[in-house]
Amino acid sequence: MVFLATACGNDGDGDASLRSPARPDDAQEIRAVDFETLGATEDLIGQLGTGAVEPGAIVYADLTGDQRDEAIVPVTSQGTLGNVGYLVFTLEAGKPEVVLTRTVDRTSAGGLQMSVEEGVLLETRGVFGPDDPFCCPSQLRETTFRWDSSQLQVDNEVLVQQDPGPKRE
Repeated sequence: MVFLATACGNDGDGDASLRSPARPDDAQEIRAVDFETLGATEDLIGQLGTGAVEPGAIVYADLTGDQRDEAIVPVTSQGTLGNVGYLVFTLEAGKPEVVLTRTVDRTSAGGLQMSVEEGVLLETRGVFGPDDPFCCPSQLRETTFRWDSSQLQVDNEVLVQQDPGPKRE
C-alpha cells in the first residue's frame, strides 16, 4: 500500500494537489542581478532627473505565481521625498525583464512606498488636499497589482482617510 501511495504522488499528508509545488532550483537567481547598472534602471533615473538604487531596499517576492522571486527595485530621491519610482523585474530566459514601472506624479509632495502582502504588491502614496501641510497628506491611495500572465496590472485602488492628528493652535 505504501508503494501505491508514493507512486500516486501521495505521501500520506493529504491530497497532493492541494500542496504548493516545490520552489525550483533557480527561484532566487534574480538576487544575483546588479539592478543599479541595468539599462531600464538607468533610463528611469534619467527620466526622473534624479535618484539612485539602494540595493538594501530591494524587495524580493514571487508576484507572478511561478514560485520564482521577482525584484521590486525602488528608486530613491536621496532626499526627503523618499522613493520617486520603482521597477519590478522578473527573469525571462535568465535575463531581467521589466514587468511594471511606477513613478510619482510630479505634482505630488510625497514618495511611494511598496510592500508585499501575501504575494500581492501594494503601493501606497500620499494624496494631498488643498489645505494639507507639505509633510502630511490627508489621504493615502493604496493600489494593489495582479499578474495577468504577461505583466502586473492594477487590481484595486482605494483611498484611505488619514488621521489628521492633534490640531495646532
